[in-house]
Amino acid sequence: MNREVPKQHAAFALIAIGQDPLRQYLLQWNQRWAAFNLIGGKPDPNCETDTNALSRTIQRELEEEMGLCASTDFQIMQQLGIVTMTQYSRRDQRVKEYTFAIFDVRIFPTFPITFRKNSAIRWLSTGYENVFVSANEINNLITQDGRPISTTTKYILQAVGELPTIAPPISAVPPQHPLET
Repeated sequence: MNREVPKQHAAFALIAIGQDPLRQYLLQWNQRWAAFNLIGGKPDPNCETDTNALSRTIQRELEEEMGLCASTDFQIMQQLGIVTMTQYSRRDQRVKEYTFAIFDVRIFPTFPITFRKNSAIRWLSTGYENVFVSANEINNLITQDGRPISTTTKYILQAVGELPTIAPPISAVPPQHPLET
């Protein structure tokens, strides 16, 4: 029996401040996933401008989830890439194929960088919890205060070259055993 794997499209905003090694990423608490994740979402089938335009999807998501205005509060700089992955959806209880469009987004582009971090959290209080986290926190999948970060966030940031892809240590590879005779 050949079952087709359902496909899901979404857009995510990569919002970062600072440079290595102090670079930090803005994540938002996702209640359904019970973890912090990049800000974004799926195209709205009832929104004509979302159809086949994931850049419009990310604009709408930032306006809805962060209470920002596209003309003054943020700027979509460029699409960084398309990331595909197949994983289990706990909500749908089945394996799905995901295609994510990742966008480089600058919030408060006219404000100095030091002002953005301190003010952004205070201004982004729209019913969603937003935090800035380090690359180390994302690699460890946990915030400094012990809350989970989604593996999807780590995978996406690795795929677009924001985080290094870390190979497992050699000791993690199971030893080869000779065949029994």
